[in-house]
Amino acid sequence: MAGARKRVSSLLINVTVLLTCLLTGFESQSSIERPSNEKPKYIIQLDKTRLLVSEIVRDLDEPWEVTWGGDEHLWFTEKKGTIMRMNPSTGHVKKVLSIPEVYSEGYTPGLLGLVLHPDFNNVPYVYIHYNYIDSTVSVSDRIDPAGNPNYIRSKIVRYKYSFEQDTLIDPEPVLPEIPGFRAHNGSRLAISADNKLLFTIGDVADSRNAQTARALPGKVLRINLDGSIPDDNPIPGSYFYSMGHRNPQGLVAANGKIYLSEHGLDADDEINLIRPGGNYGWPFVEGYCDKENEMAFCDSVAVSEPIYTWSPTIATAGLDYYDHLAIPEWKNHLMLTTLKGRALWLFQLDDTGEKVVNEKIYLQKRFGRFRDLCVSSSGDVYLITSNTDWHIGVHGWMYDSVPDKGNDRVLKISLLQEREEKKYTHLATITEDREPIKMFVQDSRRERPKTPGGIAYRNNCASCHLPTGKGIPGYSPALLETETVADKKKLIETTLFGATSEIAVKGKKYNGVMPGFSAKFTNKELVGILNYVRSTLNDFTDSITVAEIEEIRKSIISDRH
Repeated sequence: MAGARKRVSSLLINVTVLLTCLLTGFESQSSIERPSNEKPKYIIQLDKTRLLVSEIVRDLDEPWEVTWGGDEHLWFTEKKGTIMRMNPSTGHVKKVLSIPEVYSEGYTPGLLGLVLHPDFNNVPYVYIHYNYIDSTVSVSDRIDPAGNPNYIRSKIVRYKYSFEQDTLIDPEPVLPEIPGFRAHNGSRLAISADNKLLFTIGDVADSRNAQTARALPGKVLRINLDGSIPDDNPIPGSYFYSMGHRNPQGLVAANGKIYLSEHGLDADDEINLIRPGGNYGWPFVEGYCDKENEMAFCDSVAVSEPIYTWSPTIATAGLDYYDHLAIPEWKNHLMLTTLKGRALWLFQLDDTGEKVVNEKIYLQKRFGRFRDLCVSSSGDVYLITSNTDWHIGVHGWMYDSVPDKGNDRVLKISLLQEREEKKYTHLATITEDREPIKMFVQDSRRERPKTPGGIAYRNNCASCHLPTGKGIPGYSPALLETETVADKKKLIETTLFGATSEIAVKGKKYNGVMPGFSAKFTNKELVGILNYVRSTLNDFTDSITVAEIEEIRKSIISDRH
């Protein structure tokens, strides 16, 4: 009898606890006692909700991806080859994999995209994408006849997570031997509602890749989770899903749709709604089909235009979608991190999910460059910064507020409970930023050029080659008295379609990426820029003509079709 009373009593207690939870609402993880490693930084005041911004991990080395797992843990990567797993309740961080094979020299190669299987607790697969050196290419063959590196590849690999060992084991190739380069490797991975692996990859600095379905780069690819090709892809027997992409660095499958963020050249950063078989224009179209030199291509190809653009570029990066009740003001918003823009953007979508009706900006210039973000199951938002990569070292003049201590970090935005507020009265309260920051123009104190060609040069070329044309040592070559500038045909071709091979200028070697401007400028505009370089920055008297540019443009385009 006593045992029965004990069981009844226990049952009543459990029912009481359950009713309490139902009446008060299950408290999110952010209301639990916060781990001791969390360092509160700011309070964000929304219309009705207050959020706490905390730093939870610091001193990372070029982080790239952050994602929330079905194991209720935070996962994040470092570009040089490490994968971390963090317990959000304790703040404990464990390195679960280090990949010595990862190649990370240059601008964006390395360990990049990562995604967990949607049923992770039962199927503990982790999909990753990274660059490596193809050891089957001999040293003598590592530069092709055009002078381009021919040994950088990338691959998608599936690992199994061992809960017992707390590490990743049993790697299996999903998509090996993808062409790679020192730049424009993308990439992001996502899994769609129909359990297909979505993979974005940039054009690997060769814009020709983006407009041929035969090449993997410059695409969104769609893959079965075992690595096979889905039967319902746009092209039978092909991974191809969409094309015409330059350098996509954000991807999310949500709201029944697929959204992608993409780096423009120096204008028209984009958010795109990805449709099967869609062509997004690069390199012949940037942003919308609204320029004279884009019209011919848009008349012959059904180009999918973006749902949002930025000019000048702010370097769009990670994407996610907020669909949680914890922060009601953010529910059903697309979320974006920006690098040069140094902010978190939110986009309210219309009922179709295909049009942006409002945007909001937060945390601008407070933590430096933001590379990626994710949303936890409790509605917390995690962000990673990108202040240790190559960009600040080369373009330091562009940044007036980047943290110089603590390197890169993981930040958390969480609901601030009323009972917690007294603990954080010392923190600054911030609100939505009303306008995006203006991108800096290098050496703005110098007298600006007056001609259209000079103005266009300053707005589009001076960030790398400097207003005087003297270049940046070790990064971008000078444009003063060089063989390329002297050779009109070579100068036109390089400006139209870019260059990726190693070059020597005045005895110094450069192996960076010169982007092509074929979609950016009309022939008349290019004449102004190139003659400014040749006659104002240099002393050449034989002017380039519109006819010369038109002839080269037509010959290159006809070859590519």
